Amino acid sequence: MDQSAAVTDRRKLIAKAAIVGVLISLLVLVFLPSFFLISFTFTEWSEVHTEVFANPFIGDTNWREILKHLGLSLRLAFSAVVIDLIFGIPLAYILARKNFWGKGFIEDLITFTLVIPTSGFGFATVITWTTTSGLGLLIGRGIVEMEYLVPFINVSFMMLIVHVALTFPYVVRTLQAKLLSLEPVFERASRTLGASSLTTFRKILIPLTLPAIFSGSVLAFARSLGETGATMVVSSVYTTAPIAVIRWVSQFKFGSASFLGCLLIVMASAIILPTEFLLHKGEGSTRRLFFIRRIEKKILKREKTVSRRLPRFKDILCMIFIFIIVVLPIIVVLNSVFLSWNQDPDTGRVEGSVVYQLFGPPNYFASLLRATSVSFISAFVATYIATCIAIPTVFLIERYRFGRFIRSLLRIPLIVPTSALGLSILLLWGPGGLRLANPGIWLIILTHIVFSVPVVVEPIIATFEGSEIPLFDGAARTLGASPYNTAESISLPLLKRGILAGAILSFTRSLGETGATFLVMGSDATIPPLVVNMVEALAIPAALFASTYLIAISFALLLIFRMVTTR
Repeated sequence: MDQSAAVTDRRKLIAKAAIVGVLISLLVLVFLPSFFLISFTFTEWSEVHTEVFANPFIGDTNWREILKHLGLSLRLAFSAVVIDLIFGIPLAYILARKNFWGKGFIEDLITFTLVIPTSGFGFATVITWTTTSGLGLLIGRGIVEMEYLVPFINVSFMMLIVHVALTFPYVVRTLQAKLLSLEPVFERASRTLGASSLTTFRKILIPLTLPAIFSGSVLAFARSLGETGATMVVSSVYTTAPIAVIRWVSQFKFGSASFLGCLLIVMASAIILPTEFLLHKGEGSTRRLFFIRRIEKKILKREKTVSRRLPRFKDILCMIFIFIIVVLPIIVVLNSVFLSWNQDPDTGRVEGSVVYQLFGPPNYFASLLRATSVSFISAFVATYIATCIAIPTVFLIERYRFGRFIRSLLRIPLIVPTSALGLSILLLWGPGGLRLANPGIWLIILTHIVFSVPVVVEPIIATFEGSEIPLFDGAARTLGASPYNTAESISLPLLKRGILAGAILSFTRSLGETGATFLVMGSDATIPPLVVNMVEALAIPAALFASTYLIAISFALLLIFRMVTTR
């Protein structure tokens, strides 16, 4: 009896030690870097205040610049989300409720913009819209100029189209998952009672899916607010808040950069945490928002008329939308690499060819090989460490009351602007902080761990909640199995698919990260920042090849991800 009690006490002690170890790992490697910039801004407030608000030479010019950059970022994010909703909601409905040839391919295209390195995709978009290699082939010149602003909202068209492409999957995927979880019985009953498809969608589906629409919109907004890699490529003369952080760090204006980065982190947290709280509340109250009795009859008549023509037009429009913003840039880049492989297609000069810039005097191929090595090593190490932290974190989330709070906090590193995250890491672990590492591959790894942990956690949680692990674990514990043996023999094998999916997504996200890496990489450049440097150096053929290279890697990883998740 005493021996059994001793074994039980030892197991409890080991379990408590494991919980403490996981919480310390999360605190040190994930949460502390995510929020350190806020504390740094307050502890160094006198220096920050002087540089931002009371500079002896330029006064509050930096503050006015901050407001300008934030204003552009907010307008850009809001405009992108509006377009995401216009096309994302019907697209999610098509994917959730209809079966057609090529549906899996469309889903892969939507996922593709989540995993593709954004700098390469941004350059592909630039070629598509501003040169005769893309849509400009139809009229003999670029469709739009790099500096063109969309009227009324005063947002760069190139930035807007890139942000829409990179954020609309958040709306589509979130809403699609919700629609798949809803039984179509209410829709069938509505149609049986004579309601049109549009009326059914407005009065049945939207009230039931409003939390998912809101959640997807918030994620898309936060993603747009922090997007850096593609924005740097297409920004031209315009500067968003994340780009301003990178430029000010390069100019050693750490006060302005830290204050702006702090504002971005606070805004991202203020967006995501209340959303998490609201989404756990009941959904019934949202239904009342959609019954406006005075105009209901007019709306019903219009909806019946529109519903006769809308379905086919809607489907075609959504497919055109995906083709233009996702498929076309990829096709244009591949074609441009082919045309400029041996010579410049416009001048015929060998110096303007892909081969010359890769293997000639510029020797960009050597730089690309080094960047590939740094990218893969940092992505592998960051993913491995993140997976080791994520697996026990999932058990904490699922088995303890404070798990929901941990999961809410883990969403913040996903949407914190990466340039702000990079600056936070630099000030915390770099030469100006604890001096744990100099800018280079180890600081890159520490940076990538921050967002890799939540990337791995989410697919594992989805697998956990879709399985019967608690039932099997309870049976094993009843038969006398220890928590460790239960996890090793039952839980982990059942979670294998989620672990693999999370690891692949983490590896892909790490390969594509640009904004944070710019600030911490030192001389150890990864592939996405190298693409940005090529574009700024006007080495366009080399940038074309590097973008194609990134697209090929992303496509291969996407295929592996699909094989893992559909098996």
